Amino acid sequence: MTDIKIKEIPEHIAYTAEFDIDDYYDFFDFETDSNSLVDLEELMHRENPDVNVPEMPNDYNYFTHPQGVVPKGRMHIHYYDMVDRAGIDNADGKYRFVVVPKIRAACMMHRGSFRTIDKTIRSAFSEIGKAGFTVCGDSRISAIHGPWDRENLSDHLAEIQIPIE
Repeated sequence: MTDIKIKEIPEHIAYTAEFDIDDYYDFFDFETDSNSLVDLEELMHRENPDVNVPEMPNDYNYFTHPQGVVPKGRMHIHYYDMVDRAGIDNADGKYRFVVVPKIRAACMMHRGSFRTIDKTIRSAFSEIGKAGFTVCGDSRISAIHGPWDRENLSDHLAEIQIPIE
């Protein structure tokens, strides 16, 4: 499979939240330097001070698309951020803790604007089909570099992870 690597992603505990967005840059307000994912993590820590998110490079967070391939236009996504232990779910439903099972995933790197990530996901699904694998879960997008640490769009990097059997 061209550009696809198969790897095991271990079981982990994560806090998760759901969002409706137009694209992945919706999380970042570039005029105020606000980041709604950072705000979510800060809320989780205020309510669960004993729960820790691993430091880079061991931090693992990702988005899933319950509807499969990234749709054009408005999309409903789930955000997951790995933690060292479960805490207490937010009373207002802003996040909850879950145990995410281990998966075997076909992984492909996406470099460049996250606005074109749907093309990489479609390519990954095509390669998976050609290799005879069956997709068995929601695709994941694990952002590695983005507007939080890289100014140039060409330096944005994400790993597409698609559960297979």
